[in-house]
Amino acid sequence: MKKTTLALVFWLAYCIAPLGGEEAAEALRFSLRQAQDHAVQFSTETRNSRIDVALARKKIWETTASGLPQVNAALSYRDNLKIPTTLIPARFLDPDAGEGEFIGLKFGTQHNATVDVTASQLVFNGSYIVALQASRVYLQLAENQQEKKEIDVRETVANTYHLVLLAEKNREILGSSLENMRETWRETDAMHRAGFSEATAVDQLQLAVSDLENTLATTERQIETAYRLLKLQMGVDPDRPVALSDTLASILAAMDGELPPPERFDLSRHIDFRVMETQERSMAMLLKREKAEYLPTVTAFFSLSQSAMRDRFNFFSAGGDWYPATILGLNLSLPVFTSGSRPARVAQARLELEKTRNLKRQVADSLQLAVSQARSDFAAALEREKNTAKMAALAQRIFDDTRGKFGQGLAGSMELTQAHNQYLNAESAHSQAVVQLLDARLRLDKALNRR
Repeated sequence: MKKTTLALVFWLAYCIAPLGGEEAAEALRFSLRQAQDHAVQFSTETRNSRIDVALARKKIWETTASGLPQVNAALSYRDNLKIPTTLIPARFLDPDAGEGEFIGLKFGTQHNATVDVTASQLVFNGSYIVALQASRVYLQLAENQQEKKEIDVRETVANTYHLVLLAEKNREILGSSLENMRETWRETDAMHRAGFSEATAVDQLQLAVSDLENTLATTERQIETAYRLLKLQMGVDPDRPVALSDTLASILAAMDGELPPPERFDLSRHIDFRVMETQERSMAMLLKREKAEYLPTVTAFFSLSQSAMRDRFNFFSAGGDWYPATILGLNLSLPVFTSGSRPARVAQARLELEKTRNLKRQVADSLQLAVSQARSDFAAALEREKNTAKMAALAQRIFDDTRGKFGQGLAGSMELTQAHNQYLNAESAHSQAVVQLLDARLRLDKALNRR
C-alpha cells in the first residue's frame, strides 16, 4: 500500500511539474541591457567566438608539446617462410673448388621479433621558437575577435530592440486613433440616421476606419516578425514568448540627449585598430618564421631495443635469449640549397607584412572619419527628433480642433480624414526620428569605443 501511494505521489508530481514550468516560462521580460547581455551569452556568433578562443589556447599547447620529449614504441615480427639463400665462393669451404663455383647458404632463423623504444628531444629549431610566439599572437587575435563580435552583437540587438519598440509605439497610436475614428463614425452614422448628416460623411469615415484596421493588422504582423528576429539574435527559443520592459521614452530619457563634447580620439583603445595591430604582429611573426628556416635543426635521440631470433615461435617461453641494442645520438639538419624557394617565401612574407601595415593605416583613417561622421549624424538626428516632436504635437492639436469642428458641423469628413492622416504621419515620423536618434547614438558610442 505504501509503495502504491508513493508511486501515485511521484506520478502526480510528474504531471504537475510541466504545468508549473510552462507558467514560469510564459513571460521572459528583457530590458535593453538584459537583452544585450543575453545575446552575448547565448547567441551563436558569440558562442562560436568563445570556442575560437578555446581552440587558440589548445593550439598553444599543441605547438609547445611539439618541442617537448617524444617517446615512441614499436613492436615488429617477421616470419621467414623461406629463409633467403646467400651465395658464397665455394673455395671458402673447399680449397679444391674451381674458379667461379659458388655454394648456397641460408643465414638466419625463421621467426624474428624486435621491441624498440625511442625517445627524442628537440634541441634547437628556429621555427619552433617563432611558432611559440606566433601561437600567443593567434590567441590574442582570437580574443580581439571575440570582443569585436560581442560589440557587434550588442549593436545588432539594440537596433532590433528599437525597431520592436517603434512598431509597438505605432500599434499604440494606431489603436488609439482607430478607437477615436470608430467613435466618430458611430456618432456620424447616428446623426445620419436622424437626418442631420450626409451619407457621404459616414462612408468617408468608414473608409478611414477600414484603412486603420488594415494598417493595424499589418503592424501586428511586423511586430511578430521583429520579435522573431530579436529572439534569433538573442539566442532565445523561437517558441518562447518574450516581452520588452523598456520603452522608447524610457531609453531616450536614460540617454544623454546632448552631443558629446569633442574629445581626443584614442586609436589604441578601439577594437578595430587593436585587431589590425594584432594582425600586423601575426604577419611579422610569419616573416620571422620564414627567416628562421635558414637555421639548422638539432635533435637528440635515444633508442633501446631488444631482438630475438627463433626457429620456432616460442618468444613467450622462459629461457629464450633476447639481444639488446642501445643507441644515443644527435641529428643535425642544415638547409643548403632550395633553388630559390626559401628566399621567395621570405619575400612573400615581407610583402604580406607591408600590405597589413598599409591596411592598418587605412583603418586608422577610416576610424577617424567614422567618428566625425557619427558626430554629424547624431547632431542631425537630435535636431530631427526635436522638430518632429513639435510637428507631432502641432498635428495632434489640428486633429483635435478639426474633430471638435466636425462634431459641431463646422468641418467636413474629408477635412477630418486629412487632419487624421496628417496626425498619423507626424506621429510616425517622430517615432522613426526617435529610433534614428537612438541608433545614431549607438553608432557614435561605437565609433568612440564607449560602452
